[in-house]
Amino acid sequence: MFPALSPDGGRLASIDMSGRLVVRDLASGTERVLVPALAAGGLPGRPSWSPDGRHLALCDRNRLNLRFREGYNVIRVVDTTTGADRLHAVAPHVPISDRYDSGPVWSPDGRWMAVVVESALCVLPVAPDGTPQGTPRTLTTEPADHPSWSGDSRTLLYLSGARLRLIGVDGGGARTVRVALDQRRPTPADTVVHAGRLWDGTGESVREDVDIVVRAGRIAAVEAHRKRAARRVVDASGQTVVPGLWDTHTHPWQSTYGGRQTAGQLTYGITTAVSLGGSAYEQARIREAVATGRLAGPRLLTTGELLDGSRVAYSMGRAHRTEEGLRRSLERGVALDWDFVKTYVRAPSWLMREAARFAHERLGVRSGSHLLSPGVQIGQDLTTHLLATQRAEFGHATTATGRAYEDVLEIYTARGIDFALIVTPFTSAPLLGADPALADDPRVSTVMPPWDSAAVRQSAGTPPTSAQLATLRTEIDVYRRVIDGGGLLALGTDQPLVPVGLSLHLGLRALHLGGLSPAAALRTVTVHPARLFGLDKDLGTVERGKLADLTLVDGDPFGDFDSLVRTTGVLRGGVAYTTADLVSAFQPHERHPAARAEDWLEVGRVMRREGCCDAGL
Repeated sequence: MFPALSPDGGRLASIDMSGRLVVRDLASGTERVLVPALAAGGLPGRPSWSPDGRHLALCDRNRLNLRFREGYNVIRVVDTTTGADRLHAVAPHVPISDRYDSGPVWSPDGRWMAVVVESALCVLPVAPDGTPQGTPRTLTTEPADHPSWSGDSRTLLYLSGARLRLIGVDGGGARTVRVALDQRRPTPADTVVHAGRLWDGTGESVREDVDIVVRAGRIAAVEAHRKRAARRVVDASGQTVVPGLWDTHTHPWQSTYGGRQTAGQLTYGITTAVSLGGSAYEQARIREAVATGRLAGPRLLTTGELLDGSRVAYSMGRAHRTEEGLRRSLERGVALDWDFVKTYVRAPSWLMREAARFAHERLGVRSGSHLLSPGVQIGQDLTTHLLATQRAEFGHATTATGRAYEDVLEIYTARGIDFALIVTPFTSAPLLGADPALADDPRVSTVMPPWDSAAVRQSAGTPPTSAQLATLRTEIDVYRRVIDGGGLLALGTDQPLVPVGLSLHLGLRALHLGGLSPAAALRTVTVHPARLFGLDKDLGTVERGKLADLTLVDGDPFGDFDSLVRTTGVLRGGVAYTTADLVSAFQPHERHPAARAEDWLEVGRVMRREGCCDAGL
């Protein structure tokens, strides 16, 4: 990740998948690990060389204690000769905005490092060894990301929302660099899907022998089957068709998963994924690549980074101390067309309130966090889990044994409050051991990355214990009571913390085992998320005029709910993908014998270290 060529062209610095800073000698091919990451929860930032090639600077997190994961994003300078490293704050208690591409970036003349602080571009005077020689000077009042230097160290190029901007190192007015960009959304072929059974999302029962007529990506008719002249016919006469499935809690992570994440979602019937945190620009890239047909994947609803206080945990956390900094971060959401605004666990209440106000008034979207309280009091719209990482004891929605009481249920079900719940039932993972054949699926052995494939195979070999099933029943009972009370509940997974695609089906099985009918369980991944994100006029059901998002199932989930996992293909906005074609684009892991299953399990453990679900935290 983040390759950086040395000034003399002889060495390449990069960050490996575990966060270590690695330098490769290009002539000899030898590699040397200089330092490991200070902490986990995402990778350190992009390394930057000093002009003399002696030092590397990067952004890393100085976790402050073992009680909580958070720390400041600081400058870490590493001597490439000795491996010795030093940490420098930009200023006391002042963090770099994030660990994606907020700097530090060394100027070619060695006098400055460019950093993004409070979402503004700054320059920090430094000594030849990277030691700060004064306070940072702010160059912009507009949002800034991804800075880079001109060769003469007099000018900086940066991203501001959807614009490339140039500014002099001495400040002054910035100017826009105009770049002609031309991407076209392909028009899908008119299609008729002949469904043996159709659950359209509007009721409890299925219809039989139905044609779904698709024109220009939308449903033109849903009628009894008959012979038709169509450019493309999808024969699902022996299958069940349901509205395209949603995963309402994901994190795009193509830096490590590549196209496996988006393709894997399609293979499990997911046609819409909601990002609840990640690089703002990476999310925009994925969304556009999917929409223009350059990347096989579900449509992506974007969020930007996790908006947080001055200390952060994940690399996708955006650090703020001031209202001006938060305003700049949020302004990018207008230009990048965010679909949701999320605050994280160290965000103070003023930040949560302002983020919710901006989401409603400027973006016209919802806002949420982990915190039921104070989230509901300060105007947020939902929680992204029932209970997850948080520091405020008064915000806990369940007891230590997983039970929720009437006050929690009343908030999620009360009329007039309109406060929703996205659930991520991690306790459903042991259900994999109740159906070991799931691990033999080519979607696991071929499409999933090898560390997830190894984890699935390991879990499939262990049947769920009675204690695990009891814990699962307790959690699902809370969800059932919310739904029975009229609350709006949507199912997500938090992938790739859990295996992509498959985990959604384990969550669905858990809901069904907990007492939900097949239709009620399916509504948590179709009708409910479409309503939650204000897209129910276009998505969520199979009706005339709506986008043609369909999932094809080799089986009858209304007779055998477990058959829902056997998805054979999807239509996303009328664009057809088959599971077989998607799987065939990847090589089975057996063709890569360099590592054993035990090695891949360790890779997965290291990558998830200090995550919210790391048992060793």
